[in-house]
Amino acid sequence: MSSPLFRPVALGIYILFFTVGVVGALVLPTLSVFFAKEIGVRPLLVGIPFAGIALTSIFYNQWIGHWSDQLADRRPLVAGFCFVGMMSCAIFAFSRNYWLVAATAVFLFSLSMVSFSQMLAYSLDYAELNISAERIPLFNAIVRTQIAFAWVAGPPSGFILASYFGFTLTYGVAAVLFAFVGVLSVKLLPRLDRRSHSFEAPSSSEGSSVEESESPLLTKTLSPQVKRSLLFCLIAFSLMWGANNAYLISLPLHLKDNLDIDTQWSGWIMGTTALLEVPFMLLAGYLAARISLIRMILFAGVAALCLYGGVFFADVLWQLFALQIFNAVFIGVLAGLGVSVIQDLLPGRSGSASALYTNTTHMGNLLSSLLVGVVADIFGYQSIFLVNLILIALAIGAFSLVKTNRDLVANSN
Repeated sequence: MSSPLFRPVALGIYILFFTVGVVGALVLPTLSVFFAKEIGVRPLLVGIPFAGIALTSIFYNQWIGHWSDQLADRRPLVAGFCFVGMMSCAIFAFSRNYWLVAATAVFLFSLSMVSFSQMLAYSLDYAELNISAERIPLFNAIVRTQIAFAWVAGPPSGFILASYFGFTLTYGVAAVLFAFVGVLSVKLLPRLDRRSHSFEAPSSSEGSSVEESESPLLTKTLSPQVKRSLLFCLIAFSLMWGANNAYLISLPLHLKDNLDIDTQWSGWIMGTTALLEVPFMLLAGYLAARISLIRMILFAGVAALCLYGGVFFADVLWQLFALQIFNAVFIGVLAGLGVSVIQDLLPGRSGSASALYTNTTHMGNLLSSLLVGVVADIFGYQSIFLVNLILIALAIGAFSLVKTNRDLVANSN
């Protein structure tokens, strides 16, 4: 238990990430059903709030993430945004006015999601101050496994609560969990003063992460090579997350329309993937000290090609379940190591790194919403998986042009 990966602070981070993951797993999968069935609006009005959430989340994350790097303590931000989430879920629970609920989702719920990126930034601060550089990817992978664990049972629980007890109870539970995270973020986690560097990080053969956080990158502009790598990295992550979200949107409808399989099986397929992701996340974090981060991400891209190609040709249920091993590798490595790639490009800028990484998921969501709406309307939902192959191929090409600081050091040696 002396390892910084399992100290009380790290365990507190894991608990809070799991709880935030449960909140997301309760709200996000059920929100479209809430708009369509409970409020009773047409599909176009269902899509508008989701597009709005993606756009405002990008703005909130980028602006607040950059600003938060100037603060000595992120915990009040986490708590404040969690209480915004509590108010949002309370409105979802008791209001059935479309415009009020839609405005709440776009402007308040999306703001509450910044609590996740700020918790991620806090975990990056803890890692830079306490964990040697080669062990940080493993810590980040353990953090992300908490989200995977939450999504194993979260979506089924959300639909069960909504089906048997109604959306009022479902979103009421989510509001209570938001308040729980807000209180515990202040009570359970200590203050990490990045500016005073009051924590001593253990040294390693390549130098401590504290020394990295005092890099000239904090006061000088990024080098052209880093900017170029960062741009390609953000494009590639957005393409990969877009393909993943398009898959999640299209799979249930593909099962129903093309394979004549009940849509409830999509929940079991997604739960299977979430469960399988965990060992691959941990394995990716362990191997990251020995293998280039970019090579690991490229390997995940190849797994995604196998997944989407296989889903396009699969015509029976067992084949879809078998293909989830490729999905688990893809998401396990991508979610487990993705933030580590950006963190390596932006040492000492945890808020900016977490905001940029989180925004790639929002950009992917926006891309996938447009993709599914246009392509599926013309060619059908099965065609989405072919388009996903193109997106992943483009992402692999972009990642092949990325050079992290670790890669540059290795090449110079």
